[in-house]
Amino acid sequence: MIKFFRKIRQRLVAESKFSKYLLYAIGEIILVVIGILIALQINNWNEGRKENRNLRAIYSNLLLDIKADSVSYSINLKELREIDFLHEQLYKTGVKNDITLVFKDPTLIRYLLYYNPITKENDPFIATKIKNDSIRKEVLTYFRNMKDTDDVYSELEGVINSKMRVYLGEKKMYKLSSWFENKSKSTGEDALNLDFIDNAELIVLSKDEEFQQILFEASLKIVNSIVSFEILIKQNAHLINVIENELKRP
Repeated sequence: MIKFFRKIRQRLVAESKFSKYLLYAIGEIILVVIGILIALQINNWNEGRKENRNLRAIYSNLLLDIKADSVSYSINLKELREIDFLHEQLYKTGVKNDITLVFKDPTLIRYLLYYNPITKENDPFIATKIKNDSIRKEVLTYFRNMKDTDDVYSELEGVINSKMRVYLGEKKMYKLSSWFENKSKSTGEDALNLDFIDNAELIVLSKDEEFQQILFEASLKIVNSIVSFEILIKQNAHLINVIENELKRP
């Protein structure tokens, strides 16, 4: 093709047909420009396909993480509600003198959740990789909800670690034999069922005014955590729906 155009150019020059040569030169330039534009378009198309594949991979990985978070949050919320129920029972026993109650799991009075969102741990800057403004906004909202939950839960940790657990230790509430003779027999969630806090002793302790003040603080933080987790779970479910819909697009 190049040889063909070269012959035409040489013939026009030899015949001194300047006007025709000029038109030919312009035409050749236009063809070159069109070729460049086509090459750029193909390159942009390839880059677009590559970027789309990368984004879909990001969305797929994010979806896996937030679904894992969803399972974890549901467990966390269930545990928080169980602790809140125990707090209510302790109030009814200690303040309202209800003698009919028996605590299902008194060890929950010192329990802390395992709260560690996978999404934040795996890629804390994932929002910067998302080009779609509406999806990025939802991801940022989700991360803000996680931050709010982090802050609230940190306050609960402070009360349980520095006050409740210390107070229980000072009052010698822990039954060492129950713990050490059974800890090797239980793992994971089963460990929560070890009865190293006596039901009857906790009922007596619930009437102590100092304990009641710590219980009040712990209950406030538990309720705040429940509200925060409920908001987080709602945004988590919404984000799952948004990303699944995006992945369904061709």
